[in-house]
Amino acid sequence: MLYPILVEYYVWFSLLLLGVTWFARQAKSTTRTNLMYGYGMIAVLGFLLGLDWVAGIIFGLIVLEAGRVFKAWLDKKESQLKK
Repeated sequence: MLYPILVEYYVWFSLLLLGVTWFARQAKSTTRTNLMYGYGMIAVLGFLLGLDWVAGIIFGLIVLEAGRVFKAWLDKKESQLKK
């Protein structure tokens, strides 16, 4: 069910990945720039070569980036509770 949606909205999910990366990696600008170039390269090559499975990889990267932000938020809340 999810896979056809990912393939149909491939470009939008690629742009969402770049947006999430932009906001999730604000602390280190060099890491953010390198990841944006890398993710953009993956998205463009997958789109131009017609590799539908790259849509799943892009979705996984979105989940990883969002999970990183969520984990940082949880760690911050945990440290506040310990004080």
